Amino acid sequence: LPAIYRGDIEAIYRNARHLSNLIDDILDLSQIDAHRLGLQKEKVFLQEIVTEAVAAVQALFANKGLTLTLDIPADLPPLYADRTRIRQVLINLLNNAVRFTDTGGVTITAQRADHEITVCVRDTGIGIAPDDLPYIFEEFRQADSSIRRRYGGSGLGLAICKRFIEMHGGTIWAEST
Repeated sequence: LPAIYRGDIEAIYRNARHLSNLIDDILDLSQIDAHRLGLQKEKVFLQEIVTEAVAAVQALFANKGLTLTLDIPADLPPLYADRTRIRQVLINLLNNAVRFTDTGGVTITAQRADHEITVCVRDTGIGIAPDDLPYIFEEFRQADSSIRRRYGGSGLGLAICKRFIEMHGGTIWAEST
C-alpha cells in the first residue's frame, strides 16, 4: 500500500485490536463472575511461562528502548497452574509496566519461600500515588482521568490479574514509591 494509506490502516488495526482485547477482558470477567471460567491446571515451570510472556511483549520494550531483565532461578519447583492464565497475568503486568515507563526498564524476579513462589514485576515507571494503591485492582479503576488520556487502558487488566491469581489460591499486591 502507498504510505498515505498504510498509516491509516495501521491505526485502524491498532484500534481494532484494542477493542478486541477490551471485549476479551470483559468476557473473562463475566465468565469468572458466573463461575464458568475453569482453570486448566497442569504441571508447569514458571521460567517457561515467563519466557513465553516476555516473548509476547518484547517488541514493546524494544520500541521504547526499555530494558527487560529476568532473574528467575532455574531450580524452582514445578507449579500446578493454568499456563494460559498465568501467562495472561504476566502479559498484563508487563503491558502496564511498559505503558507507564518512559526510561529505564522492567525486572521480573521470582523467589521461593517455604511452599510459596513470589513473582515480582518491578519497573522504573511513574509510580502510583499512595491514595490510589488500595483501589488499583478494582474493575475500571484508574488513578485519574489524565492518566487514562496519556497512557490509555480500560482499567480491567489488573482486575483480571487479581481474579486469576486468586483462582489459583494466590495473592497479588502492588507497592510504589
